[in-house]
Amino acid sequence: MAEILTRACFFLLLVVLGFAVKKTGALSKEDGVALARVVLNITLPAAILVSFRTFTFDWAYMAIPLVSFAANWLMLAAGWLLSRHGSRQERIYYMLELPAYNIGNFTLPFVSGILGATGVVATCLFDMGNSPMCLGLNFVVTSMMIGQKPARSALSSVLTIFTKPAFTVYCIMLLISKLGLRLPDIIFDFAGLISPANGPLAMIMIGLMLEFSLDRSRIKEVAIVNGLRLALAAAIAIVFFLFTPFPYEVRKAVAITAFVPISSASPAFVASLKGDVELVGFASTVSIIIALALMPLLFVVL
Repeated sequence: MAEILTRACFFLLLVVLGFAVKKTGALSKEDGVALARVVLNITLPAAILVSFRTFTFDWAYMAIPLVSFAANWLMLAAGWLLSRHGSRQERIYYMLELPAYNIGNFTLPFVSGILGATGVVATCLFDMGNSPMCLGLNFVVTSMMIGQKPARSALSSVLTIFTKPAFTVYCIMLLISKLGLRLPDIIFDFAGLISPANGPLAMIMIGLMLEFSLDRSRIKEVAIVNGLRLALAAAIAIVFFLFTPFPYEVRKAVAITAFVPISSASPAFVASLKGDVELVGFASTVSIIIALALMPLLFVVL
C-alpha cells in the first residue's frame, strides 16, 4: 500500500511540475498539446500493447463496456432534463459535459503505472463502451437536440475512433487474444521500452493544460456537472466493486475509472457548436483536479 501511495503522489507531483513549468514560461499550453500527440500516438499505444502480453480473453469481460456505454446515455438524458427549459448554450453545456470519460490520456497512465496489465485491459474495456460516445455519438445527439444538423453522419463520427492509434491497437490486440494468437516477444519487448514513459509524459501534459479562470457566478453550473458525475461514479464503483464476480484487479480498475474527468474531446465539440468554451474549460479543469485528488486515494483504499 505504501508503494502505491508513493507512486500516486509522484504522479500528482508531475502534474504540479507541468503546471509550474508553464507558469514560469519555459513551456506553454501549446507544448502540452504537442505532448498529447506523443502520448496518444506513441506511448499510450505501446502501454496498451504491453498490457496484452499476459491477457487471456473472457467473454464475461464484455459486460464492462456495456457499463460505460449505458453511463454515457444516462448522463446524456440527465443533461437533456437539466436544460429542457434552458437556453441553447445550457443544453450544449450539460449534454456534452455530463457524459464521456477522459480515459486515454488521463486514466491509463495511472492504471498502467500502478495496477499493471490486468488493470490496463479492464480500463480499455471500459473505454470500449465510452469511446464511440465521447468521440461521436454524444456530439451527434446534442446537435440533434439543439436543431443543428451535424457536419458528419453518426456513423462517420463514430468511425473516427479507428483513426486513434490507441483504440486501434486495443481492438487488434483484443481480436488476437480472442483468436488465441500471440505476437512475437520482440514486439512486446520494443513496446515495453516505450511504455514506461507514458505515465510521466501524460501527467506533465495535464499540468501544462490546466487553466483557472471563470466568473464566480458560473460556479453553480460547474458544481452541478461535477456533482452529478461524482454521484454516478460512486454508484458504478460500489455496484461493480462489491457485487460483480470479476477478479479483484478488474473490479478495482473499473471502480477507479468511473471517477475519471470529463472527456478532453468535449471542449472541441462545444466550440464547434458555438457553445460556452470558457465555462466548459473550467468545468473540465475542476473535474481533473477532483480526479487527481480522488484516484490516488481510491488506489490505496480499494
